[in-house]
Amino acid sequence: MSKYRIFIGKGGVGKSTCSSLEAVNQISKSKKVMLVSMDPAHNLHDIFETKLSKRPKKMFDNLYVSEADLPGKSKEYIKGIKNTMLNVYHYQQSLNMEKYFSILKYSPGTEEYASLLILEDCYKEKSYDSIVIDTPPTALTLKTLALPQVNLNWINALAEMRVQIIEKKNTVARIRKDNLDKVEDDPVYIRLQSMKERYKKLNEMLSDTSITELVLVMNEDELSLSESLLIKKQLDELHLCLGKIAINKSKGNEEWKSKIQSIFPNTPIVSVPLQDDSIIGESSLKAICSNLNAEA
Repeated sequence: MSKYRIFIGKGGVGKSTCSSLEAVNQISKSKKVMLVSMDPAHNLHDIFETKLSKRPKKMFDNLYVSEADLPGKSKEYIKGIKNTMLNVYHYQQSLNMEKYFSILKYSPGTEEYASLLILEDCYKEKSYDSIVIDTPPTALTLKTLALPQVNLNWINALAEMRVQIIEKKNTVARIRKDNLDKVEDDPVYIRLQSMKERYKKLNEMLSDTSITELVLVMNEDELSLSESLLIKKQLDELHLCLGKIAINKSKGNEEWKSKIQSIFPNTPIVSVPLQDDSIIGESSLKAICSNLNAEA
């Protein structure tokens, strides 16, 4: 059984609702469950009717809920880059790189890397038996999921370039009869190898269907289906498998469900019926989960 369940989909389809239902459903199957929102526009506090923060808060039974601090993670990411640059390139501190770091938070990709740090924290978490993750809308989520592979490609290229640089330096050193540099002692190369292991491990965990289940949430409309097809295409390009489809606000249209099944063959589908009232609070969540399990 997958330990991590990541809910993805177009904005507004009901990822927060479906991830909350999944987390509640996991209560009876796991000793300890955590539901975490990575979406900057958090909705979990409304669903659970309580104030939430980045610290997991116990809701009921063995369920804990948190809303990740994306701005805080962005600062952590920038601080990490700053420390690395100052440590590796300490001889260039006279260039006063501080002004460059002050504008880094506005750079493209910062939010994606911050989201990746949050996801990485989830994978490092050992206190829970099951972790359910509510994600931002499609664009940010897919870029975040792609980062480990993108980074691995860049790191491999940079490591090769670093080896060539050291070889050229050693060519000059031989002529001058200076001491030769060893690639395994080079701080930049060491840093690149450390990063490579980190992203390789994260990518393996995302790709392992026995560890991670990707759940695509959609509605019964063509716009939702169109974006879902785009998500599936991009997941295929990343070699990430779709584990399940959740049709939220379903009106019980069997023709529509058959259409989805034909487009996504061999992918389990669960339908969450359209409710007369908002799905809010413990009793509402548990009642719907009970009905879904009875129909399964």
